[in-house]
Amino acid sequence: MTTTLSEEIASWDGRSAAALESAYERHSGEEGFVGTILAGISDVESERAATWLLKRHLEVGNSLSAAGCRSVFGRLSVLEHWESKLHVLQCLPYLDIAEDDSVDLEKFLDACLESNRKFVRAWAYNGFNELALRFPQHREKVDTMLARAGESESASVRARIRNILKRR
Repeated sequence: MTTTLSEEIASWDGRSAAALESAYERHSGEEGFVGTILAGISDVESERAATWLLKRHLEVGNSLSAAGCRSVFGRLSVLEHWESKLHVLQCLPYLDIAEDDSVDLEKFLDACLESNRKFVRAWAYNGFNELALRFPQHREKVDTMLARAGESESASVRARIRNILKRR
């Protein structure tokens, strides 16, 4: 009997990236794949697996429609687990950000800067940089934020900030 992507997401053990990679390989070509992972983002039990699958999907060269991007941004406020937040932060370079979504994104990024997880904070700074690259009105605020964080954040976060600045 074949398992559906929804069933695999629901039964994921919370640890095995290999299991998620295997699920991705089996299901990524199916019609409804993106819809299933977008729906999974809204469920606290499946958000980690769903956001991991979204990140994988984008990293291998796929894109989301404008509606798919809006769907991700509309779900930012319901993400609970730090890994889910990290995955979405890592997806931002691949997503089209509509100006209408920038307010919700900015609230999400601000909240992520308060995280006790260094990776989440580091990628939140990257998210602010993405916002500034796409919407010049944010550039000055983000430049100031990155300069301050480059002096006050932990070494690992500062390293991410240096990489952001090098890529500009």
